[in-house]
Amino acid sequence: MKQIRTPLTGTPLPMHLTQDPRAPGPLHPADELAQVRAALRWLHAREDKLRRHFTSLAAAANPNRQDAGALTGSAHTVTVTPHLKRVFDRSLLPQAILANPRFYRDETHTHVTTHPTPVALQPLLPGLPPDAEAELSDFDLIEPINA
Repeated sequence: MKQIRTPLTGTPLPMHLTQDPRAPGPLHPADELAQVRAALRWLHAREDKLRRHFTSLAAAANPNRQDAGALTGSAHTVTVTPHLKRVFDRSLLPQAILANPRFYRDETHTHVTTHPTPVALQPLLPGLPPDAEAELSDFDLIEPINA
C-alpha cells in the first residue's frame, strides 16, 4: 500500500487517509487531526461493543456449551477477569474539608479541539495558494441574456 509522510509529524500514513476529496493535495494537519479523532471515536465505540459482547459471553459461560470456545479466535484469546478496585468516595468527607480551599490546587490543562470550518472560510479552490484564489475570484461573469 502506498504511503506518504505527514508534513507536521512525518508519520507514515496510507494514501487513502491523506486525501480530502475536495483537495488535490495531502490533508492539512488540522484536517488530519479531526480525521484521526473521528477514527478513534469509532474504534472506542467498537471496542466498547466488543467488550460488552465478551463480558456477556463470560457471564453465561458453561464449559458444556458449544459456544464455550467463543473467547478464542484464530490468533487471539480474550480473557475476562473481574478485578476489585478501591474508589475514593469524597461524598463521605465532612463539609468542613470540602469547603476548605487549602485542600484544593489549581492545575492547567491544554485542550486541543477541532470543529468544522464554516463554508464561507473554506477556500474556493482547495490546494491553491490564497493569493491565487483572490486573483481568480476578482472577475466579471458575462452571460448572454436570452430575451
